[in-house]
Amino acid sequence: MNSSLLRSYKCQDWALGLALVGTNVLASTSNGKVYVLNRNLDNVQTITAHSMSVNKIRSVDQNTFATASNDSTVKVWDTRQSRNVVEVSNARKLPFLSLDFGHNMLVAGTELSGTDSELLLWDIRNPSNPVRSFVDSHNDDITEVRFHPSNSNLLLSGATDGYVNLYDLTIAEEDDALIQVINFASIHSANFLSPKRIYTLSHMETFAIHEINDQKTEEHVEPKPREFGDVRGAWDCDYVVDLYAPGYVFCGSNSKRELKMYRFDALAENFNFSAQQPTYFPGAHGDEVVRDVLVDGGRVYTAGEDHMVKMWQPPSSVASTTARFFHEPAEQPSTPPQPRETLSRKKHKKRKHKKDPSRFKPY
Repeated sequence: MNSSLLRSYKCQDWALGLALVGTNVLASTSNGKVYVLNRNLDNVQTITAHSMSVNKIRSVDQNTFATASNDSTVKVWDTRQSRNVVEVSNARKLPFLSLDFGHNMLVAGTELSGTDSELLLWDIRNPSNPVRSFVDSHNDDITEVRFHPSNSNLLLSGATDGYVNLYDLTIAEEDDALIQVINFASIHSANFLSPKRIYTLSHMETFAIHEINDQKTEEHVEPKPREFGDVRGAWDCDYVVDLYAPGYVFCGSNSKRELKMYRFDALAENFNFSAQQPTYFPGAHGDEVVRDVLVDGGRVYTAGEDHMVKMWQPPSSVASTTARFFHEPAEQPSTPPQPRETLSRKKHKKRKHKKDPSRFKPY
């Protein structure tokens, strides 16, 4: 089943990320600009958001969005004012690679410098200082951060050191806040698939699903993951773009100049696509990598390293992509996380991870 290409918009540099803000499709690029496009890909405005690459873009609400950049800043923008309303950074001026927004909180992860990378958390209502700063839990680039959709105290981070960490944000001390460590591979993507399940996707295109530890028991026995191995053969692709809620896998092939979409049920975890006819996007972005996908209003938008944002009409109906795979009433904390220095003065113990020398660096 082939999709039809409806329109294209050319950016000045690589189109790295997409976000839906109100009725507009936003495209972040490697030259620091964010293109605000309407649903037909007409340019509404171009924002010079950063002086360097915008590595992540996330929707905050119907009017605002957040960006994380190599220029060591995270900013929140209001499309009605065409300016940033929040700007935060890190003391070491490290590039920010990953970003998420949830429960009135921003979280961002940095590139490695020296022996550590940093994971910083801000209350968007009072962003003057981080409410959490975790600096010992990863020893390589932090490529993924995700809030749990319903448990506002649970945070996930993944890095090229091969680890996915889970944190309890009610605990200020980093060693105690780190409640689960999943040893997988260099992380391209990770997210909460269901209330107690996490998926991990590596830069080597290996895929697995993991159980969140039961924190009510004293002995935390790591549940055995459901491992799929290298999915490129089974999913007939060169690389996986990502998994998208409510249930899409987009994967590409440079050699075939192809992008395809599979559907899955997040709760059923049905990732055997052998009997499924995928939806194809012929030509895709040529032999360049597709970096992000957005589904809205029955149309599919793709962003690629060929500088293009493309709009497609799939042959059958598609539900719009959402920020989370599941939605439950949020468990709000009695108070927001307090700045760490007011809660604990305990000295950090250095947490060392063994690096995998053969790991693949992100493209």
